[in-house]
Amino acid sequence: MIKINVSSCMCSFSHTIMGRVKGDRIIIKIDTPCEKFKELTYLEFPLQGLPENQSNLTLEMERQTDCSLECTKECALDCTRGCLIPHAVFNICRIERKLPETPILESTEYTVSECSDY
Repeated sequence: MIKINVSSCMCSFSHTIMGRVKGDRIIIKIDTPCEKFKELTYLEFPLQGLPENQSNLTLEMERQTDCSLECTKECALDCTRGCLIPHAVFNICRIERKLPETPILESTEYTVSECSDY
């Protein structure tokens, strides 16, 4: 299992995205307060037919969620272009696809923040 924690300065939310291989599928779970993703139970992608790039993955995520991932807030904030969740999902899919299933590597956790102190 791969777990990525991301904190965004753009939306001020922290998101946890988890992924694991189950049979010939990659199962993604997203834990977030974001209104676009908080009701989403899980995403599922075929291991051998993963989207090749971020745009295709986002289109597949929109298809599975049956809604647009465009910002739904009634404000000038457009968090869609800089949203970290699709990026984390894409990276988890790429990592899980390359990692062989081994009993030694049960889980790996990453923490990413787009905010950094310079």
